[in-house]
Amino acid sequence: MQKYSAVYSLASLFLTILLSMSQAKAQLEVPPQLKWKTLRTPHFEVIFNAEQQDLGYLYAEKLEKAYSELRSYFHSRPDKTIVIINDKTDVTNGYATRIPYPHIMVYPVLPGPEESLSDTGDWAFELLAHEYTHILTFEPANGIMKPLRAVFGTIIAPNILMPQWWKEGVAVEMETRLSDHGRLRSHYQDATLRAMVDAKTLHEFDIAEANENIYTWPQGARPYLFGSLMWSQMIADKGTKVVGELHERQGGRVPYFIETPARDYLGASYSSEYDSMMKETELRALEQLKTLREVSPTATITPQNNFQSVSAPAISPDGKHLALITEDDGNSRAVKILTKEKEGQSFLDSRMTDTIERFSESFIPATQKDGPPTGSIQRISWFPDSKRLIYDKIDYTNRIQRYSDLFVYELGERKAKALTNGLRGREPAVSPSGNQVVFVKLDGNRTHLGLLRLTGEKNPPSELLFSPPMQQRVSYPTFLDEDTIVFSLRTEDGRENLHRYSISTKTSEAVLTDYPNARFARKTADGVIFASAKNGVPNLYLSDLEFKNVRPISHTLTALFTADMDPLNKEIFVTEMTSQGLRVSAIKSDEWQKTPNTLPQVSSLMGDRYSKAERNPQAEEEAKNAVKASELDDYSPYGYLLPRYWMPFISGSSSETGLVLEAQTSGFDPLKKHMYEIAASWDTGINKGSILGSYINQTTPWPFAVLSYKRSYYLGTVSNEIEDFGAQLSVLPDTHWASIYSNLQVGWQYLERSTLTTEVKRTGPFAYLSYANYSQSGAQISPESGGGAYLGAYNYIAQEGYLNHSQFLAGGEVYLSRFLPKHHAIMLRLNGVYTPEKVSPIYGVSTESMVFIPNSPLPQYILRGYKRGQLFGRNLVTVNAEYRLPLKDLYRGSGTDALFLRRLSAAVVGDAAAAEGRFVNDVDLVYEVTSMNKPYYSAGVEAKLETTLGYVIPVNVVLGYYVAFQAPKGPEGVLATALQITGF
Repeated sequence: MQKYSAVYSLASLFLTILLSMSQAKAQLEVPPQLKWKTLRTPHFEVIFNAEQQDLGYLYAEKLEKAYSELRSYFHSRPDKTIVIINDKTDVTNGYATRIPYPHIMVYPVLPGPEESLSDTGDWAFELLAHEYTHILTFEPANGIMKPLRAVFGTIIAPNILMPQWWKEGVAVEMETRLSDHGRLRSHYQDATLRAMVDAKTLHEFDIAEANENIYTWPQGARPYLFGSLMWSQMIADKGTKVVGELHERQGGRVPYFIETPARDYLGASYSSEYDSMMKETELRALEQLKTLREVSPTATITPQNNFQSVSAPAISPDGKHLALITEDDGNSRAVKILTKEKEGQSFLDSRMTDTIERFSESFIPATQKDGPPTGSIQRISWFPDSKRLIYDKIDYTNRIQRYSDLFVYELGERKAKALTNGLRGREPAVSPSGNQVVFVKLDGNRTHLGLLRLTGEKNPPSELLFSPPMQQRVSYPTFLDEDTIVFSLRTEDGRENLHRYSISTKTSEAVLTDYPNARFARKTADGVIFASAKNGVPNLYLSDLEFKNVRPISHTLTALFTADMDPLNKEIFVTEMTSQGLRVSAIKSDEWQKTPNTLPQVSSLMGDRYSKAERNPQAEEEAKNAVKASELDDYSPYGYLLPRYWMPFISGSSSETGLVLEAQTSGFDPLKKHMYEIAASWDTGINKGSILGSYINQTTPWPFAVLSYKRSYYLGTVSNEIEDFGAQLSVLPDTHWASIYSNLQVGWQYLERSTLTTEVKRTGPFAYLSYANYSQSGAQISPESGGGAYLGAYNYIAQEGYLNHSQFLAGGEVYLSRFLPKHHAIMLRLNGVYTPEKVSPIYGVSTESMVFIPNSPLPQYILRGYKRGQLFGRNLVTVNAEYRLPLKDLYRGSGTDALFLRRLSAAVVGDAAAAEGRFVNDVDLVYEVTSMNKPYYSAGVEAKLETTLGYVIPVNVVLGYYVAFQAPKGPEGVLATALQITGF
């Protein structure tokens, strides 16, 4: 038995860069036709759409205010931070990094009313204080790190490799401490904690798990939730000085050795401090639960199901259908319908009849993100005939922008149709006549109340009814009658009340102003149901249509959000915060009717730790003066493009006898109109070097790319050395009109290949079309549905001194899971190359012995059990089949150790290949002629261990045993290992 190993090396980097070029759509940041401005303040360069100048100036002022506030907590600060305001999506998000230079990307849409970020006040300030805290976290480089930064550049940032809970926690802490709101004061976070404590699940989340994004509740919010509580506790114990002390001390240490600073400044390890924090949190939550239980809580009935979350119940006017938004453990959101089968039946006893929309959240581009997950579908509303419903969904409107539109579903046709395109509308509601739809219109950092008049046409005309000032959130509008709308309005100071609007008079007035945090109003047969945190906990209230008589109809220990009432039996179905996340629960009619008028009062769980007195009274004045002294220029990308870092790597040699020494750098301007990557390596096993460079220009409607490389490697045996030189120029046409999952690359390339005896040149045009509509997320160990395909055509033209031939690549894969056990999947892949002319086999392709990049849509000619390059030819076909199955969810680590074990899976694999070319007989040291009639087979089993290495790097460890049935000595077993870096 032989042993092989494979690692992520320049060959994998080569494939990665090709993948990034063929899928450049995912990297497009801004439409090329937009004009941009740069506002230079003393500490920031704020880049914004020239048509959103008011937004740019607002964010500049908030940034300078954040700088003034945060400088007393952090000792190290960059001279300048680049901030891009990119209004390209309706998903609330953003990120911060210092690679290749300190910069922040923010997507300025206001968060929705049911998101974990919903309890905001000054949203722009809270968002920017959070992100700028990250920049300050990454900045320290002391001690040995200081000269290393001088050598390697901006990549030297020890704190960027700290645990996620450490980085996100301090950012949430600062967004709360410096504002009047923030997540440590939010009703949503308090409800989450009370639910966990009440269910006795809080202590299941140890400090190792707090670092992870795991598909179970609270999913990707773990680092934000537990990290913020951790920093709140550390500051409560040791004062605010501990922020700067820990950041500076850790910034001078070798990454992953993090406990010594904690012991020095906290007097305990992080693990011990975490345990103390959890006990304190539990005590506070228990005290609140004791107060709330002074009145018997409302009994709710929560149906058991396999969804990760269920929310936004909407009951049809005839009382026969209940529509819900669900999310499964693969992060797919869906609109589902429950239908009563007989009169007098409850929806608790009904069955699910329709799945209207299934949208995978994992199709969101894999860019850096800094926020808990948000959803693509927010609200459902029925038409008065109970035969149609309307809902919103965020999806691509072109290959760059991802906005919210409205869709209508016909129960009879069982088909959903887009009502709008590019509307940026969410939270729709239908008028009593069915002829109008009111919705929330989104814009950069602002919302509007919008109206659609249904005319039977697609993209019906719309108008804006009400436009509050920037930073104010309109949410959840509902018709009371054909002329009157009730909606929620949250102002910049965090006050949120119901408002009544008249279409005919175009006037708006606040109602029920003594009911704070009022939202989710819905008209029912008994009046208007809405949620309010009047007693410090989001509960349901029922008002008459004149808003004169109001009473509570629930008393929850956690929080209740969107709700609707069954018009036939008066049961209320409501989104409830539970220890397992959001669930739709039922409240029986006799239960909600006995709710007392006075409910016990509680305050914010951690609110006593934060007061306005801690804020810097000079910050706003300094910020205003900074903006007054700013300079406004047209955006120019060129000053950002010089290399700012280089990163070394060491990996195993292609010869399996040496090492590969590698270095890599990259750069881009803030809008990513220009992007490049350079990688170089030296293989000590064959004493040859390789270099690769790529560049993408996105200033034109069709981006274009340049690729050049020199690659040294071998085929079959070390003595068969090959050197390739190539250059490529291509354009990336927009194929969004055909499919959001397709990509096209058209261009010209030059290739030169040298062996010990020959040197051949080729040049000519090519086209490469690909399609991939599969994804993997959540509890899935593999894509479970969908597939992909590609077709490439290359024509190397005839001219003196050049090899003339054509070549075609084709292949694809499909993922199947229907009728299989949960999260089992079958993968079938076919890859082939065809060269009509009889050219040397070395101008074809060769097989690889392991999978470097899992589930890649690029061609990968995999023949496990054989050596890398052992089979090659001008014509070659490989077929791969895998049965993948989960073995065990591990999800465990040890304290703050930098290794977290996630899960273990396995696969039974089979490969087949045939080539018109050569097979390397490494026993007799000969090249055997082979044909397409002589297949080579292998089969085996693999075990895959998924881990998080170094707190942030997802690494798969693959161990496989394969039998090569046509090995030179006959069937031969091979033990092979591989490391796969899957998403860093």
